[in-house]
Amino acid sequence: MDILSIVLGVLSLATAFTPLIWLQVVGGFVGIAGIVLARKAKKADYRKDRTAAIGMLCSITGTLLCFLAPVLSLISNIALFFMTQ
Repeated sequence: MDILSIVLGVLSLATAFTPLIWLQVVGGFVGIAGIVLARKAKKADYRKDRTAAIGMLCSITGTLLCFLAPVLSLISNIALFFMTQ
């Protein structure tokens, strides 16, 4: 589960930089799944603390970027719209 959380976190990070908003939202939910798996792996076996922490870090970062990128894109498009008027 710990390795899978790393993979899901990296997938979430990769989808954060795509120009498709729906893919970024899907990447955000993939990151949430990675967070859940990292927590389960850490609780199941204390020896997997390092890999679970890496999976948690990747998943949290990917989730934040995936949900933050569309909002920032929308704000910048609104600002550009009003600047050209």
